[in-house]
Amino acid sequence: MTVCIDIELCKNCKLCMNICPKDVFAPSDKVNKKGFNYMEAVKEADCIRCKLCEKTCPDFAIYVK
Repeated sequence: MTVCIDIELCKNCKLCMNICPKDVFAPSDKVNKKGFNYMEAVKEADCIRCKLCEKTCPDFAIYVK
């Protein structure tokens, strides 16, 4: 399973981080072209494929496959 984040669409709203029951996400210290510190799946192995992150992301920047 893979948690995919389109870093150019991510605006660091942290909704994925706040809704994830397994604390998979954390802000990166790197920035995208728009100047946002995008989110990263730092604990991807802990993902349970609930897809709450995918459903919650307002910018469709996350998908789980």
